[in-house]
Amino acid sequence: ELVDPREVTRRLNELLPQQRVVSIDSGNFMGYPSQYLDVPDEFGFCFTQAFQSIGLGLYTALGAAFAQPDRLAVLGTGDGGFLMAVHELETAVRYRIPLVVIVYNDAAYGAEIHHFGTDHDLNAVTFPDTDIASIARGFGAEAITVRDLTDLDEVSTWLDSSPSVPLVIDAKIANDGGSWWLAEAFQGH
Repeated sequence: ELVDPREVTRRLNELLPQQRVVSIDSGNFMGYPSQYLDVPDEFGFCFTQAFQSIGLGLYTALGAAFAQPDRLAVLGTGDGGFLMAVHELETAVRYRIPLVVIVYNDAAYGAEIHHFGTDHDLNAVTFPDTDIASIARGFGAEAITVRDLTDLDEVSTWLDSSPSVPLVIDAKIANDGGSWWLAEAFQGH
């Protein structure tokens, strides 16, 4: 019922058009789109890291979509960061932006798990599974839930439809034990 976030991102790299601009929110997941989504050039990557705050990705992706309408805007975000900015999905729907939002949904604030470690109660940084696809549909976006790589076949259907609304991909990802780069970054903290 859970998918490997690396495999999801690799498959999306194959499915999505090469003319894209990839925006990355902050969080435990951010290594996956940064490593596995190709970009056509230096104008195809927006890395939002202001104060290492989560929840800035959707704003960044909207700006990239407005700035480069000839490219497909793609956002990689975690479930916590997406839910902090979900109201901006209405903007994308209202302006008819065919934005792809990949939500790496691990039902946790994954980066905080690194800080808490295994010695602490994780109740404050984990939460029940959220049906992000249903929430996105409530804003007027199209959405899919991904629990298996074959669920991504719906991305091709969306792309072939000459889309005029965002597609939110609620990827129910398996815990990979924490991103290696965060473990390295948080040493000594």
